[in-house]
Amino acid sequence: MNNIKVALAGQPNCGKSTIFNMVSGIEQHIANYPGVTVDKKTGFFKYENYKIEMVDLPGTYSFSSYSLEERVAKEFILNETPEVIVNVIDASNIKRNLYLTFQLLEIGIPVVVVLNMMDVAKRREIEIDSKKISTMLNCPVIEATGAKGVGSKEIMKSIVDVATNKKSYEDFKINYEELEPHINSIEKKIQENTFHLNKRWLCIKLLEGDTTIIEYLKKDYPNIEEEIEKESVTFHEKYDKDFPSFLASIRYDSADIIYHNAIEDKRNGVQTLTDKVDKIILNRFLALPILILLMFLVYQISIVWGYKLTDYTWPILASFKNFVIDILPQADLIDVPMITDLGVWMVNSANALMNYIPIFFILFALIAIMEDVGYMPRMAFILDKVFKRFGLHGQSTLPLVLGGAMVGGCAVPGVMATKGIADDRARMATIFSVPYMNCLAKVPFYTLLLGAFFKEDMAIMMFFISTVTLFVALIVAKLLTSTILKTRETAPFLMELPPYHLPTVKGVVIRAVQRVWIYIKKVVTIVLAVAIVLFALLQFPGIDEISKANFENDIEAALTKFDRATQSSSYYSEVDSKQKVSQLLNYYDSYRAKKMTLSSPEKSKKVDEDFLQNNSIFFKFVKPLRDTEAKKINAALRKLSTDRKRVLRSIKNEKIENSLLGMAGRAIEPITKYAGFDWRINVAFLSSFAARESAVATLGSIYENNKADSMRAEEAMSLNSGYTPLHAAAIIIFMLLTPPCIATMIVVKMQTNSYKWMLFAIFFPVTLGIVLSSIVFSIGSYNNYTGVEAMTYFYFAIVSIALIVALFPNKNINWEGGIKPKISTK
Repeated sequence: MNNIKVALAGQPNCGKSTIFNMVSGIEQHIANYPGVTVDKKTGFFKYENYKIEMVDLPGTYSFSSYSLEERVAKEFILNETPEVIVNVIDASNIKRNLYLTFQLLEIGIPVVVVLNMMDVAKRREIEIDSKKISTMLNCPVIEATGAKGVGSKEIMKSIVDVATNKKSYEDFKINYEELEPHINSIEKKIQENTFHLNKRWLCIKLLEGDTTIIEYLKKDYPNIEEEIEKESVTFHEKYDKDFPSFLASIRYDSADIIYHNAIEDKRNGVQTLTDKVDKIILNRFLALPILILLMFLVYQISIVWGYKLTDYTWPILASFKNFVIDILPQADLIDVPMITDLGVWMVNSANALMNYIPIFFILFALIAIMEDVGYMPRMAFILDKVFKRFGLHGQSTLPLVLGGAMVGGCAVPGVMATKGIADDRARMATIFSVPYMNCLAKVPFYTLLLGAFFKEDMAIMMFFISTVTLFVALIVAKLLTSTILKTRETAPFLMELPPYHLPTVKGVVIRAVQRVWIYIKKVVTIVLAVAIVLFALLQFPGIDEISKANFENDIEAALTKFDRATQSSSYYSEVDSKQKVSQLLNYYDSYRAKKMTLSSPEKSKKVDEDFLQNNSIFFKFVKPLRDTEAKKINAALRKLSTDRKRVLRSIKNEKIENSLLGMAGRAIEPITKYAGFDWRINVAFLSSFAARESAVATLGSIYENNKADSMRAEEAMSLNSGYTPLHAAAIIIFMLLTPPCIATMIVVKMQTNSYKWMLFAIFFPVTLGIVLSSIVFSIGSYNNYTGVEAMTYFYFAIVSIALIVALFPNKNINWEGGIKPKISTK
């Protein structure tokens, strides 16, 4: 079976991704296109004897080599040789998009043009004669609306028809007039070699000074650069023009011909809704306040209001925990089987993270709406002027957003997205700035601490958390670009602002669900795998014999008190042995836990019936009603249950403190104590370097008990940790400034191609985090600040430093090298 490899190309903001998603979801269109099936393993489309593989190339404004996206796209064409290029064009902005179209047509590979966002064009009263465009370009031109699934059938049919009828294809040529003799001259010089690409196109790219093509041909033609230089000098002497600008002018003129012959803009000169809205959104005085207000609303809706939804999801998770405990081997007083400990640890680890799914769904939906509306590119435009003052770039916005500038991103794609930044200095600075963003993995940690210590101030605290990291990143970027990165190359920022679009409910929901599903998969795979490793590190070597004997004495003393208190009861024979008491305790704890998770009298009554049926005698002790004899046992039972929980918690704490991970946490306590961190929070931070979510899983498991109950991780931490809101503020500041997970550090190494930069990206933020959190905690303790006060002073200190730093323009040395002076050895 033959393959048809298709390259999907287009400018940024042309809706290329919607076309890719629409065509990729081909299964829903199979009924409308007989003969097409989908290979479930590869995802390729099958048609007769062909398999169709579609590759989505990076969005690019041209097919030169001025940016990394352009080089990546061109290298794919050179190395992978697709059979068809699908060029997606924004139908509401055809003229500007046609420049790239002419470049693609010249490559020598059949092109299918897709006029996307036709609904927007029609709404803006732009009439397009797609048949005339098709006739003028001699290629298929398809009208489509990717967001609504319109045009998929026609795109598929055109791809297959073009690929299976290559015999009728003729190379596309633009008459470059005065340049033609120079194209022919270069073509003769490379005539001897056999290329899979159009030789004329290669010659045009050579004359254009395309570095990718020059490097591609230098292997066979070492002197090709000299030949190009000769042609360039001759052309310039004769016409006083340069090759690149002349080629560009011809292409723009060609695009203008298409525009005037096939497109009619009936509202030409009339302000569109986008123009009117941008007067407000991009206003020099209103842009930043609007941006800050939108960010605050995103956090208010998702974090604060979304947190209230966890009141409905937590009972479900608590019920799941109780179910798991019911099927695991029960404890014998304080002797808890290892399998039960592991099972409860895993459930606590998962529950601590799964409880925040409603928050993430709302957060991702709001971000998807902002993306679809078209605000994200405008955010880059607004921030470019700000970023420039700190050595960053407008193109730094996307990596920072992906990393979590809007909260809920991931540093891995954020760092990877820096490859599209043409400015090398800004690219490197952005790589080291992205880890300061609030990635998705950090959000559960913040929510845990806010729920435990700042329930009344969640909105303002989350606003501080989500925005202060951006100011920290700007300060760090300024520091780096003014010192170790000052000799790196720079480049201008270019961006096209798309028209505003109304998002579709379906599109927003699908993207929110997809991102939540990625989070769930991470919890189920990476985080739980880390949880198993952490469990092992926290279990060994365990408690010593002396401590074990002391704990046994404690429970024996509690049992003796229970025995004395119940001997006078007529039911004493039911609790006159350790085995019976142990069973009663497990029965009592299980009953209480299930009752605490119920939300209706009917469900409560059903639990009573089940427990009564399970053991009618024990049920009398759990719910004695007017039975005086049973009440004696009930009172003693409640006291014994409390004593057992206290002993179990002491065992757990000592086991963790003496464990391998606990020893590591205590080893660094002399450093972290100035920030108010004890060995437990150190253990959580150590575990978080494998996966940030593990910090929540670890804290949730450390501070929760091993018994069935409905207590949230936030409540358990607030009650059992001994921390104050000031401790929590210092902990949050450290988490804000520390680097993300190991996976991100690996990506940093890949992007910088240096282990030294990777180590710098690890140790610099850790040092900064320890220093600043220690300063905040020490000053806060001395002045008796509350957690909110300490966070407020920290926030405004960082913002003030950022504003002061912004006042100093970048005056960097943009050169290096030369003859180094001799160093005297005298």
